[in-house]
Amino acid sequence: MKFFKKECLLIIISLLFTPPVHAQNLSGIETDQVTVLFDKSLEFAAREVTLIYPSVKKELEEALCWKVDFKPTVVLIRENDRFQLMAGHSSYVAYAVVDKKLIVIDYSRMNIQPFTLRVTLKHELCHLVLHHYIHDVHLPKWLDEGVAQWISDGIAEIMTGKRESVLRWAAITGRFIRLSSLSHHFPQNERDLILAYEQSKGLVEYIIANYGKNGVLNILEAMKDGHEAQEAIDMALMISTAELEQRWRNEQRTWFSLFSFLIGNIYTIIFFVSALLTIVIYIRVLIRKKRRFEEEEEDDYLYP
Repeated sequence: MKFFKKECLLIIISLLFTPPVHAQNLSGIETDQVTVLFDKSLEFAAREVTLIYPSVKKELEEALCWKVDFKPTVVLIRENDRFQLMAGHSSYVAYAVVDKKLIVIDYSRMNIQPFTLRVTLKHELCHLVLHHYIHDVHLPKWLDEGVAQWISDGIAEIMTGKRESVLRWAAITGRFIRLSSLSHHFPQNERDLILAYEQSKGLVEYIIANYGKNGVLNILEAMKDGHEAQEAIDMALMISTAELEQRWRNEQRTWFSLFSFLIGNIYTIIFFVSALLTIVIYIRVLIRKKRRFEEEEEDDYLYP
């Protein structure tokens, strides 16, 4: 293991980042498998990365059946404000720069349920591996994110509030985001961003539940061999992407989904109904008072 802190890091980081990081504040640790750059005071976290990386790498290789035959760079950022400036969105806790084999992590948000350094590292490394092997054709963002969430036990790289209610509400209203809109970019507003991640995870989980783990792996292998996503899905699952999307949507819009939504939001529903009843009662009281006042005025007019 090599420990280094050099002024030339400024040149290295300026090549890796947009916008550039103030590299003069970064130190580094390098092993034969991973390089870790880190802010001052995060040396303990950097050493943790070097310790857990080999097992994370092995688990990922076993899950995807692809070798991690490259050496990634992991950057640990201490200040949340600086990370947000780099990531471009306040919800993200980490991101990957696939063409640079680079992972950037907001360490200030690690160990905040459900995020840990290990699961975050595994999620972002999955992105690097997918794009390392699938480079001749476009890897749809929904598939990229869905697989990464599956690999990291359902954990995404965004920190949000109650995700499930967003998906359930979309199921009830039918207002899902079309897969074609999730091919290259995810929405920027928080609600739709959450829904995009949940749909991505749900679709990959649907494939695994109905076609097994090999269903996902066969899609990825076909894309590695140069087949576009729609063709790869057709080859692996014997259905079109449109049919896959429709089947998944139909599964979401069941009475069980509706019941789950109602149970999960029972207190909100009770509060809303109570507030609505209060408003109705208040209006009825005002109407009665107005009628009473009009009747009294009429009596005064008839019998002065």
